[in-house]
Amino acid sequence: MVALGALADEDLGVVYLRAHAYLQPSAAEGFGLAVMEALGFGLPIIHTDVPALDELTAGAAISVPREPEGLPGRLAEAIDAVDGALAERLGTAAGDRARAFSWRDSAEKVWQLHADL
Repeated sequence: MVALGALADEDLGVVYLRAHAYLQPSAAEGFGLAVMEALGFGLPIIHTDVPALDELTAGAAISVPREPEGLPGRLAEAIDAVDGALAERLGTAAGDRARAFSWRDSAEKVWQLHADL
């Protein structure tokens, strides 16, 4: 596992493409944009059970209880579990989930809402 600091946009895509999985050990999240990006790259995702992330991933990720006691161990177990068939299943589920958030679909829904008014 490698922890990276801030990356330029052009480097971020390369990192996502070469990653084995994406880890988001948050205590709180408003939306989870980085998780959304990882979903779009079809990465297996591991995150803490923050409600916003659970809602965003909708079962397409491994959600780990965020209680501080034992968190590093639970995260390590989840990272170790992402291999072979599980990694493939999570990657496929991530790509499927990302398609639920397309800009085109969002724009069409807003357009239709205005048309219905």
